Amino acid sequence: MTAVEGPKPTPTGYERREAGSAEGLAVPIAATWLEEILGSGLTLHEWAAACDDVEPLHGRGTVFSIAAPTVGPDARTRWAVRHYQRGGAAVSFLGDRYWRGGDTRPEREIRASVAARVRGVPTPAVIAGAWYRSGLFYRADLVTELVPDTISLADSLFSDERDSDRAATLARSGALVRDLETKGIVHADLNAMNILVGHGGVESMAYVIDLDRARVVDTPIATPRDSMRRRLTRSLHKLEESTQRRLSVDEWAALRAGFEGKA
Repeated sequence: MTAVEGPKPTPTGYERREAGSAEGLAVPIAATWLEEILGSGLTLHEWAAACDDVEPLHGRGTVFSIAAPTVGPDARTRWAVRHYQRGGAAVSFLGDRYWRGGDTRPEREIRASVAARVRGVPTPAVIAGAWYRSGLFYRADLVTELVPDTISLADSLFSDERDSDRAATLARSGALVRDLETKGIVHADLNAMNILVGHGGVESMAYVIDLDRARVVDTPIATPRDSMRRRLTRSLHKLEESTQRRLSVDEWAALRAGFEGKA
């Protein structure tokens, strides 16, 4: 197995590897690690599931936390390994398969992540992504660094371990949305599960995740300015209904203050 240039341009800061029907991208320091896994015939998700210290991440579906095999861009001690899963009506007949046309989900997410980080948007570093071809379809995995002491905004606000200062958490989350808007990163599904917030006082920043359908545009954003705000607000209202835990008037005001840069 050798390094592969491929017909498509490789994202800045990543190297491309291929083995049989599997292909992937990784930061240079993790390229040999990716190469060995693909060469073994395992997917990244299968490899992670077999690790001795693997931990499922609460509320994240098929996402595993593992000890970092090497040092990543942000030197986090653990990585998150996510298997791409479809949502909506298509899942009933496609399952976790995606059509082989254009960039794969990992390629899209890596490109969006690179752009977001260059523009100063807080998002965990992507270590590697891989996709596994099968006929006209592929399945895929992504590996990111795991930011310690963070949980989803949904869990922070509505779980039994919810934040004691929800107004401050919502203000930080609103500020993150404004940051995405002003820096030209348009998240296609910015719900309360796709924002990570500090929990326990160690990490105070809010982070955006799951950028595989994000668009990178010129800044500032003119037309879809409110789309991410509306999506996040709808997500929070749905969580209020499903948990029967309401946000207060002051907490909603804190979110709006974050949106407007007044937090």
